[in-house]
Amino acid sequence: MRNGWIAAIGPAAWIALGLLLCFELLLHSDAVVQRYRAVFAVARATDKIIHVEQTRPALLILGNSRADNGIAPDTMLAAAQQPPDGGAFNLGMPGANALVLHGVATRLLARGAPVPSDVFITLDETLFQHEDSLGYYGFLAARDALMKAGFRTELFGSVLRSWYYAGNLRQLREPDKLLRFLQATTGDVEPAGGGVALTLGYRAGFKGRFQNREQLMAQEAGTRAPPDPRMVDAMFELVDLLRRAGARVHLVATPLYGRGPAFGPGATPGPYADMMPGLLARGGRWLEVPRPALDADHFADPGHLNDSGARLYSAALGKAWREGMAQ
Repeated sequence: MRNGWIAAIGPAAWIALGLLLCFELLLHSDAVVQRYRAVFAVARATDKIIHVEQTRPALLILGNSRADNGIAPDTMLAAAQQPPDGGAFNLGMPGANALVLHGVATRLLARGAPVPSDVFITLDETLFQHEDSLGYYGFLAARDALMKAGFRTELFGSVLRSWYYAGNLRQLREPDKLLRFLQATTGDVEPAGGGVALTLGYRAGFKGRFQNREQLMAQEAGTRAPPDPRMVDAMFELVDLLRRAGARVHLVATPLYGRGPAFGPGATPGPYADMMPGLLARGGRWLEVPRPALDADHFADPGHLNDSGARLYSAALGKAWREGMAQ
């Protein structure tokens, strides 16, 4: 009778529970998650993080998709008259917000790891929105930061990832996603745009290729919403963390089509511009980058540069950085 309840569950249920446990354990393995970098956004982000941990570049670019598509490290280094092997990497992660960037930086700086000499944070309004449709919180956010922000559901999801990430697995209903998933399961598949060692983390933007209409609408809605105070705190803590570690923190904003920036000296007054004094007080430096001659042909959509636009902006960024270092 003592084991009656165990027998009552039945062998099939125990097998199912065992499989779920194995699946959960696999989701806590970076190597397994990284394998699906051509399928899921969180896997591509993990692939980028692992590359940074292995190579420890001296220059690191942080941000969301506007950084991912907007800054080409090789072009930036060339314009800055730095050697091409000088160690630069674009750690832009589509859909990431300040809480995710803080978690990534916390991981990269853990246990006395080498600190990048220069970190460029690409500011964008959607960095300050509480939105996690791609499931980053369960994998990349720091658990103490989730607790501090009051995100208890997300904190539980960082422990039980199979539950938290279940919604993203619905992407496998798309034939193209399912095919890439199967290919990644049986072989080594790089994400669209190429592997990180070749691209240095940069991925050229193409209209409609990397974001669907719903994601674009969510991002544009974020540009009109006020900043979430918890994301503002996370950004302040990110700058604090990097400065205490010894990195020079440069604040920039990639060009947009049809509207001006929300950050920097020329920004429209508002809650985003109001954050700049706090960022500067914590040691961030606004890097003024002269806007190159950009027209509609240089954008994949109003918020993202295409490759030609990114190359022009990256060259301007590299030149501004070089001139700033000379001062």
